Amino acid sequence: MKTSRTPVYVLVWLAMLAAEAYSAFRLWKLSMLPLRHKLLVIILFTMVWLLAGLLYMLGNNARKGKHPGLWRRIIAWVLSVVMIAGSLYSVRFANQLDETIDKVTTTVAVTSTIGVYVLKDDPAEYIEDAEGYTFGITKSYDASNTSTAVKQLKEKLDEMETETHDSVVDMVDALYAKKDNAIILNEAYASLLEDQDDYETFSEDTRILFEIVVEEGDTDQIISNAFSEDANVEMGDYNSSIENLKPVNVTAEPFVVYLSGSDTRSKMLSTSRSDVNILMVVNPVSKQILMVNTPRDYYVPNPAGRGALDKLTHCGIYGIGCSVGALANLYNVPINYYAQINFTGFETLIDAIGGVTVESDYAFKGFQVGENHLNGKEALVFARERHAFATGDNQRGKNQMKILTAVIDKLSTGTIIMHHAQILNSLQGMFVTNLSSSEINDLIKMQLNDGAKWNIKSFAVTGNGGSNYTYSMPNFRAYVMYQDAGLVNAASELVQRVINGDTLTKKDVSKSA
Repeated sequence: MKTSRTPVYVLVWLAMLAAEAYSAFRLWKLSMLPLRHKLLVIILFTMVWLLAGLLYMLGNNARKGKHPGLWRRIIAWVLSVVMIAGSLYSVRFANQLDETIDKVTTTVAVTSTIGVYVLKDDPAEYIEDAEGYTFGITKSYDASNTSTAVKQLKEKLDEMETETHDSVVDMVDALYAKKDNAIILNEAYASLLEDQDDYETFSEDTRILFEIVVEEGDTDQIISNAFSEDANVEMGDYNSSIENLKPVNVTAEPFVVYLSGSDTRSKMLSTSRSDVNILMVVNPVSKQILMVNTPRDYYVPNPAGRGALDKLTHCGIYGIGCSVGALANLYNVPINYYAQINFTGFETLIDAIGGVTVESDYAFKGFQVGENHLNGKEALVFARERHAFATGDNQRGKNQMKILTAVIDKLSTGTIIMHHAQILNSLQGMFVTNLSSSEINDLIKMQLNDGAKWNIKSFAVTGNGGSNYTYSMPNFRAYVMYQDAGLVNAASELVQRVINGDTLTKKDVSKSA
């Protein structure tokens, strides 16, 4: 080697070796990467390192004035710099990937927000102005959180009285009649209240003077301090405790995931109605996925009410464990995992994966029959619309499963691994699951290893609409959907077939609503 540039390049070449070795070591520890991918990276790094050294040596030994020698040295320098930068970036990427998976699978505190409501024209501007007020409360709903709220209020107010009412409606009536100055109510319940005649304008008639945020921690707190005395519906074998969910070997055994769409738009999950209720049955051996959609208004036994009948969507306000228990009993199947996302998180997820393409059965609100490529905002509109369809909520459920199918298809491609950290990081606080980081890593590794195409089928149950009393709103009749026993049984049979390893066809799910 003839020039003084050689020692400098040798140092860069050795730095390239060190960077590649560090990167290879870090990627080797990345549990989601299959062994053959790890070996491929090591072989590639070694070949590029040797190639860069060889090109520089050949270029440096070329005769003066020969252009190939100059270009070989230039290529060697470019290769070395690019590989050093790329190796360091891959280390950063691997660290971020592990960190974000750990964060999203760590227990997320799902919150309940308790509001102190006053009439819109009440003179109080701050909670301190409510000194001496009478606060309406009820022990028939959310007694635990109400008690917490009262304790916090007593720390702020020297004088306050509480008046206990038999029901939420009685409490609201007392506020309207100005018998109470304020009421303490879980904000999740306000949306239920506005579904009733005479209370549609509750949000316009009142304002929130003060909020108390209660963290429920493990997401399965069931608020059940009272229940309907005429509850005569026999519950099944599955209760609503998250602790009873049994994990499995997700790459070798079938499992069931409850997918919940939370009716909130904040950047933090809060207890609320569940507008999306889908069971996803996964068989990793047969590569079969079955999604079963249950309408939000389905009339089901509510575990929080010890079997009193309620709308399925109402179960969500008692915690995700309540919805899990209701669906496990409905389809007589153990549920292994849950995943909950709110509306803001849903938009974020769709945008993070570059949008999805779905087939629409109808033209509505800017969507055409056939293929539509949707961003996050458009996908949310597509998933939530029901008034444009003659079958209402049934078509909405089908559209939700169309989007889920498109998301699964996109996530199952090998290239999506490059966006994995970005996806999970963007969902911080808006997504929660009890799938562990090791289980998610195992699923990703399996998909990268076999690159399998999944057979995804959907089934939706339905029923007849009617009006009846519900556990969550016991004093008023509300719209409910009565179960179609035939469809529920058909869904249960399909679930068992997937668990048993069968591959489903279009004909198998043709009975779907």
